[in-house]
Amino acid sequence: MMARFGKGDALTGTRQSDGSYIPAMQLVDGNGNATSNQTYTLASNATITATTGTTPVTGVQGGSYIWDVQFTGTSVTLQALGSDGVTWRDVATRTSSGTTGVVIGQGASVRLYNPNNAALTGVYSNLS
Repeated sequence: MMARFGKGDALTGTRQSDGSYIPAMQLVDGNGNATSNQTYTLASNATITATTGTTPVTGVQGGSYIWDVQFTGTSVTLQALGSDGVTWRDVATRTSSGTTGVVIGQGASVRLYNPNNAALTGVYSNLS
C-alpha cells in the first residue's frame, strides 16, 4: 500500500462540492483505489486469567490501527505472532484503559495477553 495526500489541511482533509470528503492522508492499493482498515474485535466483556492470552484473531489486514482497550486490572498487552509461528511478540502494553496507535503486518495473528498474576476483567478491545 501507499499513502496519497489529499488537498487541504493536513489534519482535516478537504470537503468536496459533492459533499464527499477526502482525508488528508488515505491508504490506496497498487491501482490507486482507496482502501480502509477493517475493525477486529479482540475481546467483548472478557475475563483474561493470569499469564494467559485470548483466542487469536487471524488474518489481520496489514496497516496502521488504533488499538482501543477497556479493562479492570493492572495492564494488558497486545501481541502479534512472530514469523516463527510460535513466539508471541509484544506490540504495545497499556496500564490503563485507552487507545494506542500500532502497526500490524499483513496476515498477522493478534491476541491480548495478561502478563499479571491476577485476572483482568471487563475487557473490551478492538483494532480499527
